[in-house]
Amino acid sequence: MTFAKLMIHAVLAGIYGGLVVTLLLVLGNPGAASRGAGAGPGLLIVVLLYALAAGLVWPLLYAVVRFFASHPLRLPWLSLRYLVGFHAVNTAVILAAGWIMLSGHRAALDPRDADRLANACLGLSLAWLAGAVITVVPRLRRRALAPAVAGGAALAALLVAASGGTPSPATGTLVTGALSPLRGGAPGGVPAPGGDRPIARAPGETRPQGTGTSASSYRRAPAARRLLLLNFDGADLDTILTMHAQGKLPAFSRFIQEGAGGRLLSVRPCAAAVTRTSLVTGMLPYRHGVRATEAVSVLGRDPWLEVTPPGIGFHLLLSPLLARRALGVADRSTPALWEIGTRMGWTAESAGWDVDLDAAGPAAVRAGPDWVADLLDPEASRPQDSAARALMAEIVRAAAADEEVFGALRRAVERPGQGIAAFSFPGLDRVAHIFLRYARPADFGNVTGREVDLYGPVLERYYGKMDAIVGSALQPGPGETLVLVTSTHGIEPMTLGRRFLKELTGGGPRSGVHDRGPGGFLLALGPNIRRGHLFGKGSLADVAPSALYALGLPVARDSDGAILTTLFSEDFTASHPVTVVGSYGEAR
Repeated sequence: MTFAKLMIHAVLAGIYGGLVVTLLLVLGNPGAASRGAGAGPGLLIVVLLYALAAGLVWPLLYAVVRFFASHPLRLPWLSLRYLVGFHAVNTAVILAAGWIMLSGHRAALDPRDADRLANACLGLSLAWLAGAVITVVPRLRRRALAPAVAGGAALAALLVAASGGTPSPATGTLVTGALSPLRGGAPGGVPAPGGDRPIARAPGETRPQGTGTSASSYRRAPAARRLLLLNFDGADLDTILTMHAQGKLPAFSRFIQEGAGGRLLSVRPCAAAVTRTSLVTGMLPYRHGVRATEAVSVLGRDPWLEVTPPGIGFHLLLSPLLARRALGVADRSTPALWEIGTRMGWTAESAGWDVDLDAAGPAAVRAGPDWVADLLDPEASRPQDSAARALMAEIVRAAAADEEVFGALRRAVERPGQGIAAFSFPGLDRVAHIFLRYARPADFGNVTGREVDLYGPVLERYYGKMDAIVGSALQPGPGETLVLVTSTHGIEPMTLGRRFLKELTGGGPRSGVHDRGPGGFLLALGPNIRRGHLFGKGSLADVAPSALYALGLPVARDSDGAILTTLFSEDFTASHPVTVVGSYGEAR
């Protein structure tokens, strides 16, 4: 009977915790509580499952703690003291998840929603602190009124958090009422040729100025007629600079010696779908609408949730009831570079942007034999055990995905003319995830000498393959083509705690991670690019407006990115005023 009484108190505390979880879901996914017929039942299921989980977990842990107690536990069917105690431990875990969600998904939240979430977490945390103090201080715990005050404060904080503020419009909706198109613009907000243009910016200025001065008084330098954008997720600029110094990357050496570049700050959550979409749209995640690698819904009905509290087993607990839908660049609500190009009458093509080897299933084995032979020593190419075969399969998947995109790049290079061609190569990111521990054994410590001999060179050789891909884009020469090479994020070793947990649970071969958003880079080579210049740091959202500016196309005022004007020569920025447009609207 005592355990049943503990369960009742834990379930009641769990109901409160479940309500906090639903509040976090609603604040992280604006409009979730009111969209669709399934919102109410779905959120109710979340509350009930978290209440049941609390009713099982906390009594069991409490029983373990009291196993060696010298006196029996005498517990009534309803005790505010025990109820507040279970509330203190249960809500602590959920509030920690709320703060982590706020930190890790800041770029995925509208600033108003982020402020609302922060205020809710702060108010709930202050109320929780009162309950925690009463729980741990014996003198307060024995007072009959103190637990009642703590419980009342917790309920009041939840009501205030649930009713405070108005959610922002649904994610992906562009609010551009204050950003009117230029006078004389063509349909869709794009200015017609000869329309008003803004005044020229001084070199180094990073934001377009207001309109009002005609560009006729400026001698316009010729802009690039073609853009080739090559993206390699997981590529690390420090590794590239080291290999460049060793003479191992001739194509990248051309960018470093003859072009310009610098580091790009990534965004969080640092997932392929999110970072790539920010790169090609010039928008932050809450604007372009791709805020996670997947959307989930309870029972497969609305609302679909993208931002969920981490660390409290949300996906595990609700797994039997969750429907999942993978998200990618194609799910954006704002146009990408190539879509803007087609609207302006240019030819445009893209490939590889929705291929995520971390989220997708095994790729078809179509990699040419040269790829695998170039990456692996003959002994490693004939794996004997299951672990070695798994590593071999990862290399084949990565090479197959990149070889397919490489074929599209070769065909694009052979077709001259004005246009935008953008290609994302997903293989390096996957190889870095798996083989970082063999390339940098000193950072891990549990790598054998044989493993280093067999797999240590794989990552560096993959950088060599990447260099060959970049080199193909430069043949026979850039001419009027602007070539941009980017990485939306770098890679870093998995933390010691996560490695230990992975070893205990058999969590797979991954050793490199990018959860904390290590920076990527941008390298540029082509007409009007400064020679041998480093611009310092930019952001992912700066790439799209900078590319449009280099091509002489209008830059949207509602872009979250800025033009990296220090990429370009002073003659170009002085004679090439920025054409702006209010917004490019939504993706089609």
